[in-house]
Amino acid sequence: MALVPIIQPPIMRAMTTKKERETYMPPGEAKVSQRVKILFPVMTGIITILIAPMGAPLMGMLMFGNFLRESGVVSRLVNVSESTLTNIVTLFLGLTIGASMLGEDFLKWETILIFILGLVAIGLDTVAGMLLGKLMRVITGGKINPLLGAAGTSAFPMSSRVVQREGQRANRKNWLLFHAVGANTGGQIGSVMAAAVMLAVMAGMGMTPPA
Repeated sequence: MALVPIIQPPIMRAMTTKKERETYMPPGEAKVSQRVKILFPVMTGIITILIAPMGAPLMGMLMFGNFLRESGVVSRLVNVSESTLTNIVTLFLGLTIGASMLGEDFLKWETILIFILGLVAIGLDTVAGMLLGKLMRVITGGKINPLLGAAGTSAFPMSSRVVQREGQRANRKNWLLFHAVGANTGGQIGSVMAAAVMLAVMAGMGMTPPA
């Protein structure tokens, strides 16, 4: 996922013409009411967890964080979770992963295969998203920049930044970031649901999900 800025741009350029990449889309930041901002994480959490219950821990925490921020009444908790808590968790996560990543366990064909599969997955995600972006462009009569399709992955917010960079490279007036973040958020939610469904299928088949 860290290689998204390297993997995606060549695919984006290969699947679009310069004219398509130049398609101007104004920033158009939508005015969203506070009620909608609060209802979004609540309803999204309920619906996605009902569809894919095994994704409840991840989706629940993701939506809970959004709910805390948008509620506007727990600013201290929001500040701690955005800075101190995030830094502490990241630090301990890095330490524990690094301490358990022994050479004889890491340098295996299975590990290399996982990296290759990840590379293929990101590539196919980008291709599928670009195809959908081109379809949306046709449906809207050329109003949609097909680069937005590349943001429909779980690589949040890296894919959004890549789309913004490629859009401005083609047309310096372009500002695709707001639009790309929306697609990127949808891709993140969709990937959690897809993973939960996969785990449910594996559990139903009597397979032990990977740690």
